Amino acid sequence: MSSQTPTDGSAERPAATPFDTHSRKWWICGLLLLATTLNYMDRMALNQTSVRISQYFSMSNTDYGLLEGWFSFAFAIGALVMGFVVDRGNVRLIYPAIVLGWSIAGFATGLAESFAVLLACRFALGLFEAGNWPCAVVTVRRVLPAEQRSFGNGLFTSGTALGAIITPIIVLACLSYADPDSGVRAALSSVVGGAAVEAYPVSPRAWQLPFRVIGVFGLAWIVVWFLVVRNRDIRSSAAAVAKPSESFRVVLADRRFWVLLVVVLAINSPWHSLRVWLPKFLQSGRGYSESEMMAFSSLYYLFADMGAIVVGLVTIRLARRTSVYRARMIVFAFCSVLTLLTILVATLPKSPLLLAVLLLVSFGTLGLFPTYFAFSQDLSARHQGKVTGTLGCLNALYLWLLFPLQGLLIDRTQSYGLAIAISGALPMLSLAVMLAFWRTKAAA
Repeated sequence: MSSQTPTDGSAERPAATPFDTHSRKWWICGLLLLATTLNYMDRMALNQTSVRISQYFSMSNTDYGLLEGWFSFAFAIGALVMGFVVDRGNVRLIYPAIVLGWSIAGFATGLAESFAVLLACRFALGLFEAGNWPCAVVTVRRVLPAEQRSFGNGLFTSGTALGAIITPIIVLACLSYADPDSGVRAALSSVVGGAAVEAYPVSPRAWQLPFRVIGVFGLAWIVVWFLVVRNRDIRSSAAAVAKPSESFRVVLADRRFWVLLVVVLAINSPWHSLRVWLPKFLQSGRGYSESEMMAFSSLYYLFADMGAIVVGLVTIRLARRTSVYRARMIVFAFCSVLTLLTILVATLPKSPLLLAVLLLVSFGTLGLFPTYFAFSQDLSARHQGKVTGTLGCLNALYLWLLFPLQGLLIDRTQSYGLAIAISGALPMLSLAVMLAFWRTKAAA
């Protein structure tokens, strides 16, 4: 379908060295990394302050699940629309426009005074943030020759974990500035318990500052983007896509698309379930302090980033000894086993062992994604934005339903364990579907 050389335009461009660091294209890929980092910083700011926000708005876990769910619904709309727009649009203008949109939405979250306004801000954030993935994937395709695209994709994708690592640090710094008694309160709480809160009450609006600070970062990115990127850097020509006459319906008729749908739903379940519920699980479920939770969150996402990088390197090595398909499936199976450890997480009390197992889970959850993206790139060069956007849309709709149901389950069971355990078991299901229905010759 799109495996022939002329379909991606690489034959019309001269071969480039793998690490041509002086080329403008790598500066552009660096900006994609920063955009994805900002994308996750705006997203992660909510769950890093979830306990404070829940108290401020008197939210139940069901309410919090609805908040995350409507973000996902908006993300679905944005992913679908942007997937079709960026395949032929001017990405140089589209990309900064969506970064501006989500930056304003993130900043406005820090001004919310009611649950309805908070919900509207999260909806707007999801609508604009969804455009990051189609824009980034299409940009990589247009600025890099075929042999360099895997590196480019890995570079911008690593921004997800990088954003998750940086966010707790920024949030903690902002909370310390807006709530100067937080350190004293935390120290006294370990000795006198609730009396510390009475002596040094929590600043109710401290949670708002991180959203405003992170929102401003997006404006700086836009300025740098226009200084670095020129129209001719991101071409939108026939050479940049596959067969012009190829209809997207051909992709939808390919059963591999529907196999990938199962995979994307399964691997996003543990990744996003832990993104949403891990802070509350550690604080409310296992008794860790806010500062302990934030410190561990940075370590958690550092291990997740390592998972994505190591999986890519191991796949390359395995592919030298066996088929590409088998190499991919071996690492996917390994990561699925690690993700299955959420069952153990659900039963462990507060302990170093609990944190160690969570780090293994984090390694596995993000380690699943490079294989998914590799398989998705086997479908169509011409419709890469549509493939990314459509699968992203369907996944977001699924998460829209999943988070409120998880919140309801948590409220009824008074435990986060069951929801986390179920989400971690789903990648094993997608592994079985891949083994049963993927056509190996297409990925070899």
